[in-house]
Amino acid sequence: MENSRTLIEVSTILVFAVLQSIFGIGLLFYGTPTLLLLGYPFVDTLAVLLPASIMVSMLQVTGGKLPEPERIRSIVIWCLMPLAVVLVGSIGLGWDVKLDLFVAIILLAYVPIRVSSRMMGPFRDSIKRFPKLWLVLIGVIHGMSNLGGGLLGIFAANSLTDRLAIRSNIAFCYLCFAAIQLTILAILTPHVMHLGQFGYAALAAGVFVIVERRLFRSISAPTFDSLFTVLIGCYSALLFLKQMGVFNGAMPS
Repeated sequence: MENSRTLIEVSTILVFAVLQSIFGIGLLFYGTPTLLLLGYPFVDTLAVLLPASIMVSMLQVTGGKLPEPERIRSIVIWCLMPLAVVLVGSIGLGWDVKLDLFVAIILLAYVPIRVSSRMMGPFRDSIKRFPKLWLVLIGVIHGMSNLGGGLLGIFAANSLTDRLAIRSNIAFCYLCFAAIQLTILAILTPHVMHLGQFGYAALAAGVFVIVERRLFRSISAPTFDSLFTVLIGCYSALLFLKQMGVFNGAMPS
């Protein structure tokens, strides 16, 4: 039923807009596997999540700091251009990518990295030595699966120190990601665009205003870090189970 589909989409935006309002990632990183698990096609998932993500990222960028010009240039050349090419290939040229398993592998790989200081060391070194390679990887992964946020978070956290600057840099990238994705989506698959997307954007804006005022400065970062890792692990496990045929999501009608 249409009402059940709307309820699923509104609930997804409400929950994950809270996470994105605090840390800069959430709507796409968590919302994508959630809707994929529920049987949504990739393009429908993008249509639901992108307007809300754009709104939250825009509010975060306007209230924070823009990246330095040289950093913006690197992001555009080495991250945004690969993202656009991969997304056009996936949607416009019909590249058949089995996203469930790909998403599961990305999420699962991220868990030990977050909990192991020994693994984080090489990650930090690779970011400092090969920033362009990391940006290309982020763009390709995000274009294929909407899950570049995890690697983007690592990249920002290991190249910046101030918490607000980290969130603002992530938000700037997410804003660019979503703007490119939504533009390509509107051109190649206009049938998934609808007026309800403005409502989703307004809903996400309302969540951001409340969270920014009440939670951003008071939430315990270590506690949220632990929950963040648990959620990643749970999603990777569920996606692997779906890939194995243990259960199958049903597209809400």
